[in-house]
Amino acid sequence: MSEVSEVARRLKELREQAGLTMRSVSDALGWSLTRYQHYEDRYKRKYLPFELARALEDMFVRQGVAAGAVLQLAGLEGSQNLPTRPGAAAMRPVSLNAAASQRDLPVHSAFREGADGFWFVEGDAKEFVERPANLRGVANAFALYADGETMQPRYFAGELLFVNPNRPITPNCFVAIELADGRGQVRQFLRRTHDGIFLRRLNPDQEQRLTAAEVKRMYRITGSAELG
Repeated sequence: MSEVSEVARRLKELREQAGLTMRSVSDALGWSLTRYQHYEDRYKRKYLPFELARALEDMFVRQGVAAGAVLQLAGLEGSQNLPTRPGAAAMRPVSLNAAASQRDLPVHSAFREGADGFWFVEGDAKEFVERPANLRGVANAFALYADGETMQPRYFAGELLFVNPNRPITPNCFVAIELADGRGQVRQFLRRTHDGIFLRRLNPDQEQRLTAAEVKRMYRITGSAELG
């Protein structure tokens, strides 16, 4: 198993510097402990999500952590340099404009305090990530962050999912479902009949039926990543 990213290790160091437990941080975010643990124990991407970094910045600064330290973990330029961990190369802060020029694939998922799962972003995306090769030239492609444990071991909370809206939905493919109320689900598509849309969740393994009225759109997931 590949080891976690430098960002995950730095996040743990800053949390401990703030004198906070993972439980207290997850409770303050309105998250489950498992969801927050992912970012310290299994996270392999190069940057933290912007919205998470902003929330943690506010929380950690109140506990004495240098302003800007957490924002740097999202690729945002802060006013302070991160302390260098012995044996680790210092992370070079980059400006938001520079980061955006390298990452052009919009992330259209958001999380609401106290709510399970994710919600589809309305309007302009607040975060952009690196576009994989299979989505080059796909103008309407986007990414989502998985949430919860319902699709483990296929997808884990915090994992980045890539979506191509132009790919057809076929039996046994994995899909992102936008419900009529804006909530999002990740499922395996089974079949569509006059009785509804039949899907599979993996954890626990069970079949799920949605009516056509409950589903606004379905998008095919074409890959996933934990970029280090």
